[in-house]
Amino acid sequence: MKPLAVLILFSFSFSFSFRAEAQVSYSELQSVVSVFHRVYAPELKGQNATLIINGGAAEESKDPWWSFADRHASYGSYVDSEGMRTHYIFMFGGYARMPGMSAEGVAMTLCHELGHGIGGAPFKDKPEGEPLVSVEGQADYFAARFCIKRILPHISSRTPIRPVDSWVENQCARTFPDPDRRRLCLRVFQVLEVERMYFKTQPGIEEETNYETPDASETDSVELNPYHYPSPQCRLDTMVAGALEKPPPRCWWRP
Repeated sequence: MKPLAVLILFSFSFSFSFRAEAQVSYSELQSVVSVFHRVYAPELKGQNATLIINGGAAEESKDPWWSFADRHASYGSYVDSEGMRTHYIFMFGGYARMPGMSAEGVAMTLCHELGHGIGGAPFKDKPEGEPLVSVEGQADYFAARFCIKRILPHISSRTPIRPVDSWVENQCARTFPDPDRRRLCLRVFQVLEVERMYFKTQPGIEEETNYETPDASETDSVELNPYHYPSPQCRLDTMVAGALEKPPPRCWWRP
């Protein structure tokens, strides 16, 4: 079976930056990809797995995904006859070239997609024999709690690291007394501002997400439908919980 044939479950996540003139070039995308390989290759090797982003192309002219105008990113995986699992992430060029996109936004999206493969339970319903894939909420949580915190220190920031607002400043200060960890917390929240701006662009989304007004709903069970996404506010709450290293919110998660 060709690896592309296993790309059945897709995860889409889009980001807009508050710096409307910025967007990501192919060389910048490759720099972020290189960081992912450097950070995660040893860990994946220990899991008998490997990671391939955009087919492993190292040149713009040889990367067919970069030529696509679609503003999508997706995840799929394939296990060969010897048990080696390959995690595939595809970031279409139209996504990276969106006005306002940043290297940090690209990194957060790649973290989310990788979270589908190594983020852990709960997992989406799937046909028997296919690799396990984490649900959307778990991919968001993995991205904010673990992955982005490992990636950001290797990416040069275009934006001064400052508090988003007093609530964020207080939360980061209370949770992380260590100055370096507090600074990283503030940077994660700057990436979450990118996610919030994306949510506002979606059709049918009338209410703006807010850090101080979390989704109060509580689910009776985790939704395992492979195409289900939590609400934008629930997704933001999930990433906030990850950033502050708290348990996932009950709007999608049930222990």
